[in-house]
Amino acid sequence: MKQLALSTFVLFCLLPPRAAEACMGCVNGVTEVQLPFLNDLLLLFAGWLVLTLIFSRPLTRGTRRFFYFGIPFFILGVLMIVPLALGLPILLCWFVYVLFQILQFFSTRQERILKNLLPLGINVIAILLAVTLIFVNSVRASSTPGIIKTLGGISPFYPQVVHRQMERLIERGPDVVPPLATALVQGLDRDYISSFRIAQIAYCLSQIDDPQAEATLQDIIEYRMTFQDNSHAKWEAAVCCLYAECAGKRAVPVLRGLLVQGEASQNRYQKFIALIALARTGDPHAVSTVLDHIDFLQEGLNQNYETWDNKMTHVTLQALAEGQHPADLIASPVYDSLRLGLQPDSTNQSGIEWNEYWNQKIDPTTLKQHWATLLKEKS
Repeated sequence: MKQLALSTFVLFCLLPPRAAEACMGCVNGVTEVQLPFLNDLLLLFAGWLVLTLIFSRPLTRGTRRFFYFGIPFFILGVLMIVPLALGLPILLCWFVYVLFQILQFFSTRQERILKNLLPLGINVIAILLAVTLIFVNSVRASSTPGIIKTLGGISPFYPQVVHRQMERLIERGPDVVPPLATALVQGLDRDYISSFRIAQIAYCLSQIDDPQAEATLQDIIEYRMTFQDNSHAKWEAAVCCLYAECAGKRAVPVLRGLLVQGEASQNRYQKFIALIALARTGDPHAVSTVLDHIDFLQEGLNQNYETWDNKMTHVTLQALAEGQHPADLIASPVYDSLRLGLQPDSTNQSGIEWNEYWNQKIDPTTLKQHWATLLKEKS
């Protein structure tokens, strides 16, 4: 036990100073996506340690090393101090060790007695289970339900990983629309709605050229959004913008309906979201409507602090003021401030350097003529 306690203490001291403060859950969530079999292999390794402890007395020299390092790893891992990825080198060493023990048994003339056969049996079963777990978990994680399950579970601080998962679904085309639509509805039926999951599923649907995908987003906007709960405002804003981008001019009647309802009920968030989304439809009349409400959009921009909706307004107004191409309206990075894991390509053909604090004077009349000309040429 002295060696065990010493190993635990040494491992704890070797960890980064802020490891305990870091969000290990976020880091481990990414690791689970990239290595879906790692959790099961760690449990298998723990079981192997226990069985080896029971049937190997005294412990062999090699097994003792794994025991004195493996147990501290699990103790600190349960305390969320050790990143899950640190288990990978341990597992690799263990895998090589077990294979070596099996080969050594057959390459040397050891007596075929129970004392020698038990460790051999444990090692063989461990190897077979490890290979099976790697194969089964990898196949399951690569399936459409497996990828959909990961949406919303990855920290938005890792947008590259989030987009890699979403792109895997988007590449599969219309075939994934029904399960995505089902997952979206199920996510909205829960007592707690995950903004991350809803926004990421909606993004996948918006990038698939399929009428059912567009209809699903429209149904969510018309029948599922209330604009009454601030905790839902971010995913509602994301879904409306994504719908505007994928439906284009077809989204204008729906979004104008939201605008009218927001003005009638004096719902600031509903009115704001409708205007931001209308600007992304690429429709000249929709853009003209947004410019008619410039005063409303600029009302809250001179505050001492910046909120996510203010930042969305800044980049939208910047796109309207500096954009020289219809695609610039969609390129404005409105999703960055939402922090929902969405980070589409915000490059533009006009060389605009996006600024979340952009706040300059706008001439609505001039911009109406400017965008009417640009969008007319596009159509």
